[in-house]
Amino acid sequence: MNKRLVVGKDDVSKWGIALLFSPGSDSVVVTNGDGWHDFKSAAKISDGAVNLAMTQVSVLPKRIERMERHDHTKETLCPTNHSIVLGVCAKEFDVPETNQCVLLEIPCGTALVMDKGTWHSPCFGVSEPTQYYWIATSDPRFPSEWVPLAGGSLETYMETESDSDVL
Repeated sequence: MNKRLVVGKDDVSKWGIALLFSPGSDSVVVTNGDGWHDFKSAAKISDGAVNLAMTQVSVLPKRIERMERHDHTKETLCPTNHSIVLGVCAKEFDVPETNQCVLLEIPCGTALVMDKGTWHSPCFGVSEPTQYYWIATSDPRFPSEWVPLAGGSLETYMETESDSDVL
């Protein structure tokens, strides 16, 4: 069984950076007003113009058989009203290898900014069907290619095996 980590609690630096949209987080700049709090990423999440998209997804468990990667752009994933989970594999691999994959759970109030070239699956709802936003440069010169996992499919599941309580 592949390990499942939680963005915002566990070290995800092998695949990208975590954004924690909460006071006291170094990953965001906080602005407050009368009845509102704004949390903006402290660092740029992209090198250029980006597209914003929303994907509607079904719930776990799911079998992941293919992954894609984007060598031309970072991709940011942000859940809406329910936590999401996806499979990832480090960019160093020519094809995603099942035994090197990890499941990442992204709770509401956090986001994952994936490094360029990180292999990843679509996201799925942890507890129920949901939707998530993704932000990336969508360029027809760089079409997505969904590549089969070497070593068979990756099984997703409901339980989390977080390594730590603090990032």
